[in-house]
Amino acid sequence: MDYLLIFVFVFQTWIVIGIAFLILELFDGSTIFFLPLSLSSFVTSAYVFALESFFLPSILFLNKWYEILLFWALLGLVISFVLVKFWKRSTSDNNDVNDY
Repeated sequence: MDYLLIFVFVFQTWIVIGIAFLILELFDGSTIFFLPLSLSSFVTSAYVFALESFFLPSILFLNKWYEILLFWALLGLVISFVLVKFWKRSTSDNNDVNDY
């Protein structure tokens, strides 16, 4: 099991996860579940890359696997709330059945 957890600290893994969620979003199209997880995967990939390249100060290190997964999930939740708040605002007040 421990050999699978090493993939959490490889930034290419997060890119592959982000692309997989982006492809799932193309099939689903709801922009509520898969798109935020895809975007948070790309941000997590950039974070892990910055950790590997020593761009971040040591206070910002997340060095446990569950901390990075929690960061990914919470970031996906925040992105989902932002998308719901700003993206779905284009509904009109006209309730006519014939308006498409």
